[in-house]
Amino acid sequence: MQLYRHQIDALNKAKKLDNVAFYHPMGSGKTYTGSEQMIYYNMPINLVVCQKSKINDWIEHFKTNYNKKIIVYNLTNEKEFNLFFEEINKPIVGIINYDLLFRRSNLLKLRDFTLLLDESSLIQNEGTKRTKFIFKMRPAHVILLSGTPVGGKYEKLWSQMHLLGWNITRTSYWNTYVDYRVDKSQGFPIVMVRGYKREKRLKEKMREYGCNFL
Repeated sequence: MQLYRHQIDALNKAKKLDNVAFYHPMGSGKTYTGSEQMIYYNMPINLVVCQKSKINDWIEHFKTNYNKKIIVYNLTNEKEFNLFFEEINKPIVGIINYDLLFRRSNLLKLRDFTLLLDESSLIQNEGTKRTKFIFKMRPAHVILLSGTPVGGKYEKLWSQMHLLGWNITRTSYWNTYVDYRVDKSQGFPIVMVRGYKREKRLKEKMREYGCNFL
């Protein structure tokens, strides 16, 4: 596989990291960068979570580029889902979409695996079923891929940083980096974001916990 210089540079920087986020724009080859990092981690079990429309793309990607290295399972198919848990010829990778993920409770039994989230901005709301389910998982490594991780809204970044291993509570994160106020004039609290604080420090922490920007 022929990689571009920006992909090679990003992968070299990620070699010593247990978790990584490749925040690269559309068209920069995040699929290849993410899968190469997954192969580098060399875990026997791997799980890719993506949008439903991308299931076949990811399956084809692994079968085309890693046919002799990894066995691919479409976990939206019940038969293949069962085989995924019975397979002894490893390494394996399972592909599943976000909206089906939290309905497959057996996935919470996985240990010593790499979790790759394509379009990781889809877990920016920590109150959704998909995000709560992912928080319960116990991967050895996490790979996040996104061209627009939060669309410039840093208050929505906490869930992704939490997955990367930054041990900061949501409340502490907001109080440290988000300039906001709570309006109770309507009889119920409305959080109003006015801007951000300590942005340079935030970006330094993001890089410390594996965020790679292009």
